[in-house]
Amino acid sequence: MNGSWARRVWEHNDFLGLFFWLSLVPFSFLYGLGIRIRNLLYFLGWLRARSLPCAVVSIGNLTVGGTGKTPTTLWLAHELTQRGYRVAILSRGYRKTKAGNIILEAGFNKSSMTTEDTLVAGDEPMMMARLYGQKVGVGRKRCEVGEQMLRGGELDVVLLDDGFQHRQLRRDIDLLLLGSDWSGWLLPAGPFREPKSALSRADFYLVTGARERWEPILRERSSENLFFGSLQAKALFGLEGEQWKEYPLSLLYRSKILAVSAIANPTPFYRMIHDWEGEIVDTMEFPDHHLYSARDWQRINRAARNADLIVTTEKDILKLVRFPFAKEKFLALRVEMVLQNGSSLVRAVEDAIQAKGKKE
Repeated sequence: MNGSWARRVWEHNDFLGLFFWLSLVPFSFLYGLGIRIRNLLYFLGWLRARSLPCAVVSIGNLTVGGTGKTPTTLWLAHELTQRGYRVAILSRGYRKTKAGNIILEAGFNKSSMTTEDTLVAGDEPMMMARLYGQKVGVGRKRCEVGEQMLRGGELDVVLLDDGFQHRQLRRDIDLLLLGSDWSGWLLPAGPFREPKSALSRADFYLVTGARERWEPILRERSSENLFFGSLQAKALFGLEGEQWKEYPLSLLYRSKILAVSAIANPTPFYRMIHDWEGEIVDTMEFPDHHLYSARDWQRINRAARNADLIVTTEKDILKLVRFPFAKEKFLALRVEMVLQNGSSLVRAVEDAIQAKGKKE
């Protein structure tokens, strides 16, 4: 079920959506029962989490997609690196094809961006390593991946991307992101991975959408643990030779744009283009984490004949860069997470790093 169909079912505003939603409700009850039993086993200590000798910070959410977990992870990695800390990122590597653990070193080489390279570790870990210069460990058992990375060099902190539901690794801080989905059912009849009672497990909260809805829900939480943020466009960029080159966002102004994406919710992507007065003449939406084929590339080029620019996302450009496009016509929109009073959150993470160091 792709993103648009899922939304149609979850909102069940028409007969077909209601029909499928009703058929999925029993599975939501079963899923919720399984989640509650699993959380209870961890609470009772019957299931135990493993620890790493360095600090662990989890960045996760309660819902599927759309809250800005990976941009927040990259923001925090950058802030900590700027302060001199040794940082690595742990990721599950959704839809990765290579078995076992994978360590991605920072850096980009166009000649290596084959279909196989894109598939090996998953698109989001590849983006973090190839576009943002982060060291990324990928694997289902993230404690084992972290231990492997620590054997290769000392680390002060590892950031667990999309880690709130990954209970097997003990964390020092749980940062929970809360987005535009503030109500609804558990999967598969709704967008929630866990019931809202799981809010109590988090140490800090970052609201990235539906602020007016989340604030009353979080009223009893300390204001010092509550942050607000939003994704904002930072620049355009494309490949020039073997190097990434940035372009100003003003390039979007009054340009005819073909918007291409394979993400769960492209609406914010379109909004940012419109904010810079880009004229979206056509859109091409593919399923989340889609691997583009030569046929897709041909379709994109045909659709772009009447466009000035083809604009895609950071995650998608790595999967499309192996195909030839007209020079300076194919660009990606670089985004960043901007937090209100984000320095307070960074200081809390620094305190956790220093406390973990004293224990060791």
